[in-house]
Amino acid sequence: MPTRRAFTLVELLLVVSIIGLLISILVPSLSKARKQSRAAVCLHNLHVLGQGIAMYTSSNRDVLMPSRLPKIKGDDCNPYAEVHGGRKYRPTFLAIMGSAVGVPAFEDPQACKSYEDRFGEPGDQQNYYHGTYLCPTVPTWTDERNGAYGYNYQFLGNSRLRDEHVHDSYKNWPVPLTRIRYASSTIAVADCMGTAASWPPRQRREYDNNLKTDTRRFGNEGFNLDPPHVDPANGEMAEFDETPQAGSAAHPRHLGWANVLWVDAHADSQTVEELGYHVQPDGVIGFDGDNTLWSGTGQDIAWTANLDR
Repeated sequence: MPTRRAFTLVELLLVVSIIGLLISILVPSLSKARKQSRAAVCLHNLHVLGQGIAMYTSSNRDVLMPSRLPKIKGDDCNPYAEVHGGRKYRPTFLAIMGSAVGVPAFEDPQACKSYEDRFGEPGDQQNYYHGTYLCPTVPTWTDERNGAYGYNYQFLGNSRLRDEHVHDSYKNWPVPLTRIRYASSTIAVADCMGTAASWPPRQRREYDNNLKTDTRRFGNEGFNLDPPHVDPANGEMAEFDETPQAGSAAHPRHLGWANVLWVDAHADSQTVEELGYHVQPDGVIGFDGDNTLWSGTGQDIAWTANLDR
């Protein structure tokens, strides 16, 4: 009878070891490639949003959009705006420029706070449904209040009211494009981690889609992107009425980088330090940084309600 060849136990173990070694080498590379791919999609989204900003300003007398239309006490249906798809109660900057972007932010926009869309979401905290408004690295951050992309609202469109009884007493809006002297080096939109930035990394909590207020949560007030330098007495933060105050910051979620859209509509990746933030030894992102890339004037100034611009 002819002799049959077969693997010995040693040879089999050697093959298994080699396969295991190859997997251990390839898996991190594949994981990094996936993360780089998501970062590229995010950067593409910002390019699209940049075109939306350009089209919005050109259609609105060169005025930049507000961060979000303000609350009016006792009125759950005002203010509103006509967005891509219908009337929307208190839309954020993303929804406001939806028509310019060319894709709707919401599948079923609601005109009043008390209304619910067909997904059961309230009119003031609906979920973005189109991928253009979502970062693929944090795809579950869909809530309009707790979104993935934040706006340089303090310098480009702080539409909070100075006086709640005066419905057009906006703190820093409208902001004409001519006020931005250095459009190519002024931040408009960036990946945002929300107010979790004000807490040490170990104390930060996971994202909560329908969150109302929890400053430790990732994404809380994510549509508001605070600059690195905030005046502690007369300035403003995302959670300016909390004790202690908590501010948001750019989120380096793409392998240590944050994607950034600039006012002139170009987009790139930056570290939080390059954006002017001061990361303290405990990991808290402080608000004693540098606003050179935020103010629009090329100066390190902190916006305040009394700032003479």
